[in-house]
Amino acid sequence: MSEQTPGPLHQAQQLVADLQKATSVDPNDLKSKLTQINELLRKAASNGEGAEPDTLRKQLTEHVDSTASFNSMMVHEIRKPMTSIRGYADMLAKPGMIGPLNEMQQQFIDTIRTNVIRMEGLVSDISDIGKLNAGRYKLDNKMTTFGQIVMEVQKLAEPLITEFQQNVTWDVPQGLPILNADSKQLAKVIFNLVKNAIQYTPKGGNITVKAERREGNVLYVSITDTGIGMKPEEIGRLGEVFYRADHELVTSQKGYGLGVPIAMGFLKLMDSKLNCESTPEKGSTFSFSIVGIG
Repeated sequence: MSEQTPGPLHQAQQLVADLQKATSVDPNDLKSKLTQINELLRKAASNGEGAEPDTLRKQLTEHVDSTASFNSMMVHEIRKPMTSIRGYADMLAKPGMIGPLNEMQQQFIDTIRTNVIRMEGLVSDISDIGKLNAGRYKLDNKMTTFGQIVMEVQKLAEPLITEFQQNVTWDVPQGLPILNADSKQLAKVIFNLVKNAIQYTPKGGNITVKAERREGNVLYVSITDTGIGMKPEEIGRLGEVFYRADHELVTSQKGYGLGVPIAMGFLKLMDSKLNCESTPEKGSTFSFSIVGIG
C-alpha cells in the first residue's frame, strides 16, 4: 500500500518548523523557502483550509521578525566596542596626541585602524542586507541632485582609485533630472558598483561613471569598466548574498559578496532595477534608471 502524499498545508507546516529550528539560514535559501511556503498556503486555502494557513502565516511572520530583531541587536552590540577601538586607534595615530610612536608602533596602529574600518563596513553591510531581506528598510526621500550624490561617491572612492591605480572618468553633465530620493542610499548603490569596478579591473584600467537625461525626466546611470568581466552563469548569480566569482583577481581581494546584493536591494526600493552587460576579460557595464521630478 503506497503512502499518502502530504498535503500542501502539511508541507508548509514542515517548512516553517524547519526554519524555526535552524540556527542560521542563508538569505537566498530563506527567500526560496518563503516562496515555497506562500505557494503551499495558497494551495491550502484553495482546498478550503482557511483558518490554519492564516495561523501559519502569523507564525512565519513572527519568526522572520524575531530573526530580524536579533540581527539588529547583534549589529548594535558589535558596533559599540568597534567605535571605541576606532576612537582610541585614531588618537594613537595622531602625531603628538600621546607622544611619539616608533615606526613599528605606527605600523601596528595603522593595521588596527585599517581592519576596524573594514569591519565597520562589513557590519554596516550586514545591517543593510538584514533590513532589506526583512522588508524593514524605509527610504528617507528628499529633493536632491545627482551631482551632489556623485561628489559624495568621489570622496569615498578616491582612496581606492589611488590604491588600485585606476583611471576613473566621471561623466556627469549639467541639466540632469532633479531627484526625490534617499541620497545616502543612492550614493551607497553607486559606490558599491564603482568599488567593484575598481577592484576587479587590472591596474591602469579605465572606469567610466556616466549619467544622462532620458525621455520623461528619467536619469540613466551606468558604470563601465575594462575589467575581468563575467560569464553568463555568473551574471545569473548577481544578487546572491556572499557569492563571489571564481577568478584570481576576485579571490585575491578582500570582500564578502554583499555590495551588489545591497545595491540591487536599494534599487528595488527605489522602483528601479540593476542591469548588467558583460564579456569575460573585456569588461562590464552596470546600469539603472530612476525617474526624476523635473
